[in-house]
Amino acid sequence: MKIGNLPFGISILLLVSVVSLPPSYGADRPQKPLLGIYYFDGWADSSPANFHLQGLIGSYADREPLSGWYDNSAALVHQQTVWARKAELNFYIFDWYDTSRDSNQSDKTLNSALRFFIQDRHKMGMKYSLLYVNNGSFSVPQDKWDAQCKDWVDTYFKDKNYQRVDGKPLLVTFSVGDMDKTWGSPQNVAQAWERLQQTAHNAGLPGVYLVACALPGPRNGWNDLNRLVQEGYDAFSGYNYPGMAGTVKGSNPYSIILNGSKVIFDDFATDGRKPYIPDIMTGWDSRPWKETDYWYERTPDQFGQMVTEGLDWWRDNPTVRAIQNRPLLFVEAWNELGEGSYIMPTKGDGFQYLDALKSAVENWVHLNPGAK
Repeated sequence: MKIGNLPFGISILLLVSVVSLPPSYGADRPQKPLLGIYYFDGWADSSPANFHLQGLIGSYADREPLSGWYDNSAALVHQQTVWARKAELNFYIFDWYDTSRDSNQSDKTLNSALRFFIQDRHKMGMKYSLLYVNNGSFSVPQDKWDAQCKDWVDTYFKDKNYQRVDGKPLLVTFSVGDMDKTWGSPQNVAQAWERLQQTAHNAGLPGVYLVACALPGPRNGWNDLNRLVQEGYDAFSGYNYPGMAGTVKGSNPYSIILNGSKVIFDDFATDGRKPYIPDIMTGWDSRPWKETDYWYERTPDQFGQMVTEGLDWWRDNPTVRAIQNRPLLFVEAWNELGEGSYIMPTKGDGFQYLDALKSAVENWVHLNPGAK
């Protein structure tokens, strides 16, 4: 049954009720891909002051989620989890922000969906992890670092529903450049991460699995993988890769993302010093937010091809796997509505992108029954 056949017109009471799934749904099978998806937590402020909605309401009505523009209640976040699980997704990677020094009303609500998800008693096996969004004012200062490490460990990492890799809670770092700005040198960054590791060990955890968002260059203008290896990351991945080679001003075909991603994946494999987790970019069309003067046209079938490409790459590159016997992919993103990187059900697309994801995963598993 397609995800899109599910009725949306249900009451709030039904939204928070337990959703029955087959006993085998979500069971860990060695060949079953493990899929994490980034979740932008910017939709909880329902006031006119929420600048994230500027340029969207009215002009891009097709991007409005079927659950509405806001995710400011436990019921609404739960409904998204229902949809995500039925599309073969295993865990959210919540964009996490240190908002303690930010007075903006909308920014103060940035971690709301994360809180609602943690409180949800009926996650249906959905787990979660954090993306440390550390650019600009959200970067944790040095004098607050140890307290923040303890908070991450006690509030999130020890949670049984927190996603682990190699037995360790997963933490993704958004801006490796801002880590350097905050700490001043690779040696200092390494020491900061070691303090987090020690905090985790003190709490009885085996450590933290650290992933850096990076580009492999020099073809992509990035020449610092040597530095990132020194800084103590366990693996590399990305958030998104807009502006790939061949991109021009204005409209671009999604094939540029398909082809460019494969080049980036291969460059990480050629470097080979750390595992790489394929980052599946769902699209880029930031015209509502005017972040770039280019965008990519996309279709659900093309997105499905991108998912298959990431799984095939994992199969064909065993020496740089984060998990040896199970494909691990990151998808960007569930709900980056302003940047045009989303697959959540919307008024314009319905469930087409979730259906494409589910079909791609099921077809790949069928064609690769022994992929380990």
